[in-house]
Amino acid sequence: MAIAERLNARIQLMVSRTMDGAQFKGLIGNRIRQERDALIASGAATPEYVRRVDGSLSKPEEAVRLHGGTVTYIFSTIAQATAWALAECRNRSPVSSGAFRDSWSVLVDGKAWTKSPAQIQAGSEVWIVNTMPYARKIEVGGQQIRVPPRIVEAVRQSLMRRYKRVKALRAFKPLQGGRDARGEPVPYILRSAGIASGISWNKKEGWGRKHAAYVSRRKDRQAGEQMLYPTLILTEKW
Repeated sequence: MAIAERLNARIQLMVSRTMDGAQFKGLIGNRIRQERDALIASGAATPEYVRRVDGSLSKPEEAVRLHGGTVTYIFSTIAQATAWALAECRNRSPVSSGAFRDSWSVLVDGKAWTKSPAQIQAGSEVWIVNTMPYARKIEVGGQQIRVPPRIVEAVRQSLMRRYKRVKALRAFKPLQGGRDARGEPVPYILRSAGIASGISWNKKEGWGRKHAAYVSRRKDRQAGEQMLYPTLILTEKW
């Protein structure tokens, strides 16, 4: 059953005739919270949410009107989307040593996030990025691997279909500080000019070659330049 259906379903209560109004409302509030907590425990909802009682953000569940009142929980869609996208990026990753798969990281509002994605608050801007030095090559299809390239873009498209309230963009971003899965510093500084490999991939034919490899003349691909990392950027639509 969908979250909205579960939360909006009528809660049936057996109430004693001798129960006073405060006890009655307390019982209602407890039952509503039990339903909410059951959803969270099942994984169908995240621990981050906004509560509205009859439209108010400040009232507790017990304050709901007994006739026609509503208690609404707005769960953090960005938290659910982040958890799904992170798992999907890892599932789509090529696995040799496992370093690439283990180098997916999450940043929330520009800071490294080490807690569970379920704790990301609504309204946050989330980056999901792979910190390996060859992440860009894999994303643009410039390095032949055993799985389809353009992982960030593929996850972005799937996420947009799955989470209608989340906006997802792919960008190539600079990073500052931290270590990749092999313990190397981030960002990676190019030691020589980048190579345009000329190889390409498509779903029908797999890997092929468009042109012979050559040294790139792009300014951001020269020795001494910082690598730009393929990044999935998530924000909520309001």
